Amino acid sequence: MFKGAIIGLGNVALNGHVPGWKGNSEFQIVAGMDPHADRRELFSQALPEAFCTDCFAQLPEELDFIDICTPPHTHFKMIMEALGRGWNVLCEKPLVLATWELEQIRNLAAEKQRLVFTVHNWKFAPICRKVTELISSGALGQIHHCDWQVLRTGPSITTDARNWRLDPDKAGGGILVDHGWHAFYLVIDWMGADPSAVQASLENRRHVDLAVEDTAVVAMRFDSINRHGGTANIFLTWASPQRRNWGTIQGTLARLTIEDDWLKLACNDGNEERFHFDTELSSGSHHPDWFGCVVEEFAGELKGSPPPGSNLRVAQLCLRLVEQCQASSRQQTYLPV
Repeated sequence: MFKGAIIGLGNVALNGHVPGWKGNSEFQIVAGMDPHADRRELFSQALPEAFCTDCFAQLPEELDFIDICTPPHTHFKMIMEALGRGWNVLCEKPLVLATWELEQIRNLAAEKQRLVFTVHNWKFAPICRKVTELISSGALGQIHHCDWQVLRTGPSITTDARNWRLDPDKAGGGILVDHGWHAFYLVIDWMGADPSAVQASLENRRHVDLAVEDTAVVAMRFDSINRHGGTANIFLTWASPQRRNWGTIQGTLARLTIEDDWLKLACNDGNEERFHFDTELSSGSHHPDWFGCVVEEFAGELKGSPPPGSNLRVAQLCLRLVEQCQASSRQQTYLPV
């Protein structure tokens, strides 16, 4: 059994991660850490047998891993300290906020022979899993275009009264980081290739006083997809009057429409098939069922299948896309990925 500690006992940790860990017999959460007494009390109510502290240095040495659920600007230091103590790391996205941080993490993880793994939970939403299944089955043929939209009425709240998501030094950006990271790994997986170039416009369409963008418009090119290449458009906003997820995926054999709680597969021969889901993709924020699948994937890499580092490679690409989108918005041009 792998023994771990949760660092940062906010809403996502208590409502998403704790149930996910409790549902897997290969893992046991034996400790938690948070500077706030009220959050520690809630953790102790959920896991009364676990040790709880307000200090990273007081965590038990015999841990196998830590689960980091703190704001993004704290991730790098915590990951490096955990690797230095010989622990594996699972961390909420974004993994880190700069490429140089990720390179140091990769080097130390390799030296210590430890795993660093990012929470890419959206791919385990039932509707997203069905999308992946249909693509993998060949029902759409060769994918050559994808549209993906995330519409929100405002930023998600946090247990921090000042909402760290709105502080560029803590969050690394606005909705591009908050939802773009998820959009990137989904679209890359569905397109079946790494993007070759990206162009982005980061804007404030409604929340004009924010220090971070409330809207991101992203275009990606995939030059390696057949002789004509492929494209993807991503639209993310906190300035919508409605909460919704929507998308389309175009292949050589069919077009797939994604609409929050249903899919429509429209084949070129005129046949159509619909798939309905119990909950909307845009509903909720913590998703313990999705996180339970993340735990299974984490266990797989710990045991060598898929090979350790598979998840980290995707995280590295997501970080690269975030950085190039931010640079592209400043320079108003396509940039290579």
